[in-house]
Amino acid sequence: MPATPIDLLRNQAKTIIGALPRLHDGDIEAVHDARVASRRIREVLPLTGDWYPQGVIDDFAGTFKRIGRNLGRVRDADARIALLAYLETRIPPAAAPLLALQREQERDRLRLLRKLIKRFERREVARVLDKIAAGPVRNWWPWATSGSRWPGELRGATAERAAATREAVEHATGVYFPNRSHQTRIALKKFRYALEIACATGGSAAMRDALRHLKKAQDVLGDLHDRHVLVDDLPKEATPELDINATHLRLVTEVVGAECRDLYARFLRRRPQLLEICRRFERVHRRRVAVAPAAAAIVISSAFYMWRHARMSQLRLRDRGVSVRIPIPDALQASQ
Repeated sequence: MPATPIDLLRNQAKTIIGALPRLHDGDIEAVHDARVASRRIREVLPLTGDWYPQGVIDDFAGTFKRIGRNLGRVRDADARIALLAYLETRIPPAAAPLLALQREQERDRLRLLRKLIKRFERREVARVLDKIAAGPVRNWWPWATSGSRWPGELRGATAERAAATREAVEHATGVYFPNRSHQTRIALKKFRYALEIACATGGSAAMRDALRHLKKAQDVLGDLHDRHVLVDDLPKEATPELDINATHLRLVTEVVGAECRDLYARFLRRRPQLLEICRRFERVHRRRVAVAPAAAAIVISSAFYMWRHARMSQLRLRDRGVSVRIPIPDALQASQ
């Protein structure tokens, strides 16, 4: 059975609740799972207006933005440590200095993890998560389970994400610009989360196929971004205390640079397909929006016909001395 946004919101809150004990132990996968769940929560929150008033949604959004930022710092440290461990085996001559950098990153991760745990405790994150997981006390709007607004809002959000991603992919030219590729990765990520919601709420097989391509492109750009940031953060000169000399720095920079070029070439090969996916979802939304005015015109026209027919009957009854009041239909009132 297709889920609703409130189902997805509660499930993601439960995911973070389940990860909290392992997260407090510093588990790498728990940090990753909680970070992804916090991003999915931020994507689905705007669709929960049928269940929560806007003020509550805004409060939740602010809380999870801060949660995601704190989790992101630890997750970035984890990615950096994993990349250094990979390069240690990839570049044996620089293994010793890379291991020293890895140890330095592990100390930094411990500092960030301690700060994360303290902030979670100080902000009573568990209490907020429990509140969301329990669900709203009542539907904010009485039609939340029947005439809901969220399907149209989801279509609009998906189309907006598709348009933003198309623009970012087009802006990322065949020449590598680090900032442009990073912005493309962010756009892909947001589009992917919107499509995940669409799939969970009754999406098609085509959506699931599109998700697979978005995820692969996002992973490629993620690996590229991690390597670019690592090179930027490498010491700019020999560092005796870490046993890093100029030869090591040059070797690491050359190897990582070559991998960056290869990763960007892989992204460019995916670029035409990504653009087609984005345009497809933009077109679907435009067709639905174009149908809406026509459907409204049919409703108004039908309402007018029924009202006019009732009005003629009223006049005939009045000729016989019977007084009858015929109200104007809501559809006609709304159109005036």
